[in-house]
Amino acid sequence: MKKMNQQFMEGQMKGCKKYACQHSCCDDDQVEEWTNEYFAFHERMKDHITSLGVEIKFIGDRVQFKNCSDGHLCKFLKHSLNKDIDPRPIDCKIYPFVVDWDSIDFNKKIVKLFYWDNDCPMVVNKTIPESFKTEVIHLIKRDFAVLFYGARFEVEIIEKIYGPHVKKLNKKIGV
Repeated sequence: MKKMNQQFMEGQMKGCKKYACQHSCCDDDQVEEWTNEYFAFHERMKDHITSLGVEIKFIGDRVQFKNCSDGHLCKFLKHSLNKDIDPRPIDCKIYPFVVDWDSIDFNKKIVKLFYWDNDCPMVVNKTIPESFKTEVIHLIKRDFAVLFYGARFEVEIIEKIYGPHVKKLNKKIGV
């Protein structure tokens, strides 16, 4: 069995300080995914995940995860039953980007990605490598093809903070 630090990890951004960064890249009250993503990737782990304290809440066609991390220690990764795959939800794999789940155009097959927040120093300094953006686009296209029966989606990266997260950030700072 591989050690935790050797686990396959998608979405590794060159220049990211990972756990040494003073900013948390996990905002687990915002981790959300489609129910079919959940059933494709997480249902088989449900009992295990919930036994670790991760809360799973179904809201219409979406799933929200709470208590899945302390900001630096991801329970999906630490307690994964299969160390050869990355069991995190898509939004976690593509941080500092986030899928705008509300604006996915299923007719034109377009997915928009925004910045999750402005905490990531690489977002603030505009130093996200093109190679990472390419990897993120590949992850979205691959996972969405699995989720939506082979459909081929195009991905647009919008270099702004995701709207609902902006509102939450403003509330947090009292604006």
